[in-house]
Amino acid sequence: MSTTEFEEYKVDHLFLLIGKNPLPNYVATKLLLHQGGTAYLVHTTDTLDEATRLKKSFGSEFNVELRSLNHYESDAYHIQKEIGAKLDSIKSGKIGLNYTGGTKAMSAHSYRTLFYEEIQDKTGKVYRRRKGIIFSYLDPRRLEICIDREDNERERLKVKPDTLELKLETLFQLHGLTLQKRPSQEAQLLELAEELVKVFASKGKVQQWFDWYHDIFCKEARHDNRKWKNKTELAKLAIPLDKLPLEIVDAFRKAQLLNSDDKLALVQAKNITFFTEIEDFCKWLDGIWLEHYTLQQIKNIANSQSITDYGLDFKIPLKGTKDGFQFDVAFTRGYQLFAISCTTTSDIKERNLCKSKLFEAYLRAIQMGGEEARVALVCCADEPDTLKAEIADTLSNKKIAVFGRADLLNLSDNIIKWIVDNDREAR
Repeated sequence: MSTTEFEEYKVDHLFLLIGKNPLPNYVATKLLLHQGGTAYLVHTTDTLDEATRLKKSFGSEFNVELRSLNHYESDAYHIQKEIGAKLDSIKSGKIGLNYTGGTKAMSAHSYRTLFYEEIQDKTGKVYRRRKGIIFSYLDPRRLEICIDREDNERERLKVKPDTLELKLETLFQLHGLTLQKRPSQEAQLLELAEELVKVFASKGKVQQWFDWYHDIFCKEARHDNRKWKNKTELAKLAIPLDKLPLEIVDAFRKAQLLNSDDKLALVQAKNITFFTEIEDFCKWLDGIWLEHYTLQQIKNIANSQSITDYGLDFKIPLKGTKDGFQFDVAFTRGYQLFAISCTTTSDIKERNLCKSKLFEAYLRAIQMGGEEARVALVCCADEPDTLKAEIADTLSNKKIAVFGRADLLNLSDNIIKWIVDNDREAR
């Protein structure tokens, strides 16, 4: 992490206004508070949990005090009294206020409290501008920390990917979310996934795949109600491959999934550590292979694109829901979240499925990563631009990307372009 350009504006005491998304406060504290300094997390009754999680995330790096406004987040007198009392107790060290979070009233009255100081002169009590206070906020559109200087100018400091690295696990913890399992960073059956991408890029061969998958594989491996058969039944299956493209058969063979009769022996999947149950392999064939392929494309460009952390299958339980929610693939670049949803559907009748997956990923990503978050759909649609246009009226066009069938073979290059375009928009 390189924060040299922030050194001039680092403080020993930093007041922060806590909103429902603690990420901006995390970024500001990491960049603007000296190690061992004190962060004052000004929260309301409704944001106590966010402030508590934020405090926990800092560990022993900073001293942290929680300053509660209780239910008075719009009460000017109470805000000024609470912050002013703490301010008066600080006898030494540089002081700062980051007013990115909280309500508008909290921002206005906190700013006013730190901006003016009361003094006594010959005419009585007067107010003057307090010297040396560093006022700042985070600009999510330009990925910048903005400093309000005393000469009424604004200093903009770019938060570059190597300025602050954020782990995905930390981001989830800031929001009080616990992953069901540790996300994988290793793609499984990569060679088979790469051959499937080539097949899906060819309309003739992809039809061969679907004919085999639906008419042969699923009829053998599923019950009539569409559920997978139990593990004992699946272990007995040896499925013929004579109607499959030869490159897929060869990929099955290289993965040691065929028996002596060159049939797909599902029991062989148990030899692959990733698949704890045979059903997991069935689900992989059902479309999860595209997630693994996408993960590998991100891994290929991680170093060159300053990608901080990445992973596959982020399953998160939520109270009141049966399945919670899931990011198929996600990565962070600096503190910015990129979430990707994947689906192999290519039927125009199933466009609503594509849109619903993208819509859910968008809502969750913005909720966690703020306005800086970006979301993409990797699918097998022939007209991804049309699909994106149908969604753009509802979602922010600049925050979403849709990669279709023609993009799959060069997916890593397309993801790089997505990142570059994002950087260009932030200038």
